[in-house]
Amino acid sequence: MAETRGLQGCGTVEEWLASAHPSPSSVCEEWGSIAQLALIPLGRGFEAVRIPDDIVHGFVGSDDPATVSARLAESLNGGPVIRDPGFHRYYALVPPGTAEFWRAPVAECITAGTYLGVPRADRVELDDGARTSYWSVPMSRPNGLCTAADVLALVQLGHSLASEDES
Repeated sequence: MAETRGLQGCGTVEEWLASAHPSPSSVCEEWGSIAQLALIPLGRGFEAVRIPDDIVHGFVGSDDPATVSARLAESLNGGPVIRDPGFHRYYALVPPGTAEFWRAPVAECITAGTYLGVPRADRVELDDGARTSYWSVPMSRPNGLCTAADVLALVQLGHSLASEDES
């Protein structure tokens, strides 16, 4: 079955992500730029839990991008995760409303009032030269987000393991 394309240059997952923006067509234009990154406001379609590298790498037991991606995909049931290597962070995309009850101070849940740099759907590998954001775990289907419970479990265990490594 061929993937439908509604917005100019956007596929189904990208259309869903772009729909969180007041001007979805501008998101597709941004993905067409050299950076292949669009700023999308959080809160309407999804929120994001910002997780420091050391917590994710502590959880996985590795900082190898392929190993991290595979373990995150397994632990988060395929839920989407963006890696921002420039700022040493991961962003797990979660349902709207998660920030209201999120209580893990080592990983902030960001929501309305914040824009997230979201890579184009096919940007799934670290570009060593540019060090720009990419999908560590690509979004497999529209609205296929991580559950808050899975992300919280990862954050708590990763923080514990990262703390042990420091001592």
